[in-house]
Amino acid sequence: MKVAIPIFGPRVSPRFDCAPSLLLLTLENGEVIDRREISLTPLGLGQRVERLRELNIETLICGGIDGQSAQVLKAHQIQVTAWVAGEAEEAMKYYLRGELKSGSNLCPGVGRNRYRRGRRSLCREKTKLRQRRV
Repeated sequence: MKVAIPIFGPRVSPRFDCAPSLLLLTLENGEVIDRREISLTPLGLGQRVERLRELNIETLICGGIDGQSAQVLKAHQIQVTAWVAGEAEEAMKYYLRGELKSGSNLCPGVGRNRYRRGRRSLCREKTKLRQRRV
């Protein structure tokens, strides 16, 4: 089985169409037996999709992906696990354990909910300061 992860440095690339490289992993009996990094830099979006087909990829683990590319990949029996954020190695560990799903945020302490909580508390502090001044 072959799994591909578009990467930006050591992380899952935030966008499939902008990833400079692809981490290609060959799995056998639940273990990685081969890994390669393939450059995607000169390829456009359609060429990237075609390249995945040529490489016989069965699963794509990625960050953001446009709807058309996701549909084309699914039509070619390539499973897409999208909106994954974090280190590519962590994503692979979760995948091997069967715990990776679309929308997984593998960055501890980072995420939309944490930001919102921080912003709310900041707004509360500003409100308290205004009330004290009056």
